[in-house]
Amino acid sequence: MAEKSVRNIEGRVLNETDKAVLIKFKSGREYWIPKSTLKSKFIPDTTDYQIFTIDTWVLKKNKIIVDENFLIRKIVNNVKTHHSDNLIAVYGIGSFFDKNLPDLWIKNDIDLILVIKSLEEIPKNDWNNRYNSEEIAGYKVFFGYNTLEMYQNEQKFKEFSGANYKWALMEIKNPKNSKFLHGKDIRDKLPDFTNLKFDYDDILARGLYHIEKSLRGKDINPMSEFSKAIFKIAFYFCAFFVENYSYTSIIEIGKKIKGLVEVIRSIKGIEMYFEEAVTYRSIGQFKTDFKTLQKEFITLIVSLLESGVLHRKIRKIDLKAYFTKYFGGLPYLIRFLQ
Repeated sequence: MAEKSVRNIEGRVLNETDKAVLIKFKSGREYWIPKSTLKSKFIPDTTDYQIFTIDTWVLKKNKIIVDENFLIRKIVNNVKTHHSDNLIAVYGIGSFFDKNLPDLWIKNDIDLILVIKSLEEIPKNDWNNRYNSEEIAGYKVFFGYNTLEMYQNEQKFKEFSGANYKWALMEIKNPKNSKFLHGKDIRDKLPDFTNLKFDYDDILARGLYHIEKSLRGKDINPMSEFSKAIFKIAFYFCAFFVENYSYTSIIEIGKKIKGLVEVIRSIKGIEMYFEEAVTYRSIGQFKTDFKTLQKEFITLIVSLLESGVLHRKIRKIDLKAYFTKYFGGLPYLIRFLQ
């Protein structure tokens, strides 16, 4: 397969001359990038992170990007050494491992699920920081910890994991949602998730959490967080309206959304927002003004909740109490509504 001539990469502008832009990349490194090799428009007067489309040869020359396959092998080898005999398997989930996405799809995160024998054998520092990502070669790498017993027992799972149980099972059980990277494949030992009920409050809240982060915008890329919010809420739509829905990949979610809006006209707006998020993750910018898009998307979700189209009807005056229950209370989202 031919190497891509350009890459999308996240960074922020520190300085600019007539011929070059000084960019600080998510890895923490700073480089002067010749404007002749910069193939996308950028906003010069902001400290926010944004997406730059840059000639691949420049990024490789300055060691800004690495071979992704090599990087995963290196990370997995480190995991094997670090956890030794306690490690059963490693799976990759999320868009980084989805080969059906466009070549220029912007990948910022690497999500790994480590299936281990015993939680007690996890190093204390790893366990205490299990909800935080680690910066590796410019990527945010997240290590999730589960045991086979947790996957087989919902109460155990809820006791030790911050993830959604059915969603977590879908990710690993369905090979189209994850990539087996190392160890002993446990998929045949996982329970059938098709008869399990989703906690729809929990799934929706995970999308709202990324809206919260997009409103906060401190030390993050608000547009990237907003695109994540759209994808997660679109998944919520699929899980709620489609019986036994079993996919988490963005491509599959997009296909299902297109079919849903033809039947459920009240949610038709979600298709446009989904396409906007795909556009952003492909070229680094939305077609519509971001602030307008953000406001209108939140308004859509609130109106659907108020009208009772979604999993339950929530009056606007009750939304604050609903939001307060999740992820530290979602204060920016509450303030936005007020």
